[in-house]
Amino acid sequence: MKNMCLPQVGTIVTSMAITGFALGYALDRFCGTSPVLAASFGGLGYIGGMMKAHQLLAGRRARQGKS
Repeated sequence: MKNMCLPQVGTIVTSMAITGFALGYALDRFCGTSPVLAASFGGLGYIGGMMKAHQLLAGRRARQGKS
């Protein structure tokens, strides 16, 4: 039960990056632009995923310190 959040970290980062890329791709198609928005939103999704993973692991570390 201790290491249950570790696989979740990879899933969070990957899913947020893919979702950001897909949203950017859809906006690129809608606006008729080159893949600028897809790359930007994909990068933002990756950064957001890393921030969420950091929050998850920092909370896990804080809970382990109290035990």
